[in-house]
Amino acid sequence: MRSTSPMVGLRGPSNSVPCQLMSRIDELFASARRDNRLSLMPFVVAGYPGLDATEMFLHGLEEAGATMAEVGFPFSDPIADGPVIAAAMHHTLSQGVTIDTVLATVGRVRSSTGLGLIAMVSYSIVHRRGRETFVRELADAGFDGLIIPDIDLAAADTLLPAIDAADLSFAMLVAPTTLPNRLKAVIQRCRGFIYLLARTGLTGARGDMPDLTDRVAEIRQLSDLPIAAGFGISTADQVRSATTSCDAAIVGSALVDHMRAEGDAAASGLAFVQTLATGLRGD
Repeated sequence: MRSTSPMVGLRGPSNSVPCQLMSRIDELFASARRDNRLSLMPFVVAGYPGLDATEMFLHGLEEAGATMAEVGFPFSDPIADGPVIAAAMHHTLSQGVTIDTVLATVGRVRSSTGLGLIAMVSYSIVHRRGRETFVRELADAGFDGLIIPDIDLAAADTLLPAIDAADLSFAMLVAPTTLPNRLKAVIQRCRGFIYLLARTGLTGARGDMPDLTDRVAEIRQLSDLPIAAGFGISTADQVRSATTSCDAAIVGSALVDHMRAEGDAAASGLAFVQTLATGLRGD
């Protein structure tokens, strides 16, 4: 039985959400806060460019400087992904990667890493598989949480009991355009951390990095859950900028792009993660 955490659920002036059991994601963020550390959360498309590369990459992420990883389940019609991730997903599907093979790959990695593993998956996959069934499959495989970028509030409410029963984190997305009433409703449903979009539009590496200070301050008025920023973060300097106000930086498209280079995809990806992690240390 895991211990209860004062950090789970909505916290702040009007918090009335009861404490839940502490997930691995809660524990990793709590440990980072105690030690005044920041976190790097790479995103990988499961099965790209092959399942072996995914497995080797996940095995090496802790040593490379990551604390958690998002594992993207391939989907034929990704909602907010730019051309790099969309192409990677189509490649994996053409190679026969399935939900079951992704779950099996993570299951092989789980016992050998303390990395927080978070499933990034379309709601249509969750619904088609069966909500409670899929959540249990994720937990049994060794996932510690999930992100469903295209889920609405009503669907989230039907899924949260299963997520809470499995002690998983659940991060909903907060966009720069999210209005105050919806912002509060989204945060109330988050478990583990809040996913802050650094910008609107599709995923993909960008040259600029928006100032997130005011948006983070607005969120922190409503919750003390950790905040992870993503969308367009692609360099160590941008990791540094994002974690000036946020607890973690998420890097996706730039990493997937590195892993499609010829040669050892896992080694290329891990070397890039090592470079990104220097932004956490302020080098």
